[in-house]
Amino acid sequence: MNTMRDYRNAIDWLTPTLALSVWAAHFSLLWAASSAFPDQPAARWIAAALTLPALGAMAWLWRRADTVSLTSIPGLGIAISAVGIVYSVLPAVVG
Repeated sequence: MNTMRDYRNAIDWLTPTLALSVWAAHFSLLWAASSAFPDQPAARWIAAALTLPALGAMAWLWRRADTVSLTSIPGLGIAISAVGIVYSVLPAVVG
């Protein structure tokens, strides 16, 4: 009798993986914009334009995962990613 079939992993690992992927894509696109348009307002506008959908994706993931707490793994992944997205756009906003 195989007891491995009785094991169930109830932790949602897809949500934090998607959240971290959105953060990585956001950071990469902001870096590419700042490299293509160094010290130009266009890079700042691109950063602002890319931040809104990234934060929207975090909100969508929060609703999709039905997360009620930041202490859960999906909640923590979303929170870390959202803070990372805001932190990534700060140099463009501050100047």
